Amino acid sequence: MIIVDVGCGTGDFTRYLARLNPGKCRVIGVDSRAASIKAAEVETKKAGLSKRIVFKVGDVNKLPLENDYADLTCCRTLLMHLPNPLIAVKEMTRVTRPGGSVAAVEPGGMRTFHDPKDQKFTELALAVEKAYRAGIKNLEGKDFAIGEKLPGVFQEAGLLGIRAEVQADSWVNSDPRRRLRDVREEIKFGWQMFKENEKTERRYLLAGGLSPERVRSFVRQQERRVKEYLSSDDKLRNDTSTYGASIFITIGNKRAGED
Repeated sequence: MIIVDVGCGTGDFTRYLARLNPGKCRVIGVDSRAASIKAAEVETKKAGLSKRIVFKVGDVNKLPLENDYADLTCCRTLLMHLPNPLIAVKEMTRVTRPGGSVAAVEPGGMRTFHDPKDQKFTELALAVEKAYRAGIKNLEGKDFAIGEKLPGVFQEAGLLGIRAEVQADSWVNSDPRRRLRDVREEIKFGWQMFKENEKTERRYLLAGGLSPERVRSFVRQQERRVKEYLSSDDKLRNDTSTYGASIFITIGNKRAGED
């Protein structure tokens, strides 16, 4: 079996695919960034999977593979970053053999948050999430809620037998199955990333229709919450604020006998 992982980044999903298929299986990871490919090769060697996985630098809109090459061509959280995902799906279809499968794992539109102790912040956080996605769409043409749209995109690309599943990802900081250290690190990382990209993040929110006053209010309140959580393990472990998101898995088959 030959599998192609498009937009593989540093190869974590590529390695996951290889482990799912312990038999005779070859996996090819493709990414446009040479630095990501180098990192993927290093991590794959550490994992002892170099004999089964190879990586290539290549553009998703012009994959460095011949027609009808793979049994399965897939991507994870790639199409959400493309202004024209249809081109990429058509290219994924081209390199898939007749009767083979094309699959995508992408976020859907469901995003939820609820703080049982702060209804006003809950409403603000939901408005921020909505504005953020709208702002990215308005400024860059990217759809961070593309999951529900993929069956239509797959059909337009000429794929058949299209099916989709939706999975929910939810979490609370009070969940004892999550190590407290991991929860803290996730909060630190998320806030650090926001601060490093704050100018861009604010631009997205404004372009998505959020007022400057509400943007400033959200940043202030979020900073306060982060400091509060990181200052007390007890507060963090007893936080029952609920976060949730949807992930769509969409699959289609290439028409048999068609290039």
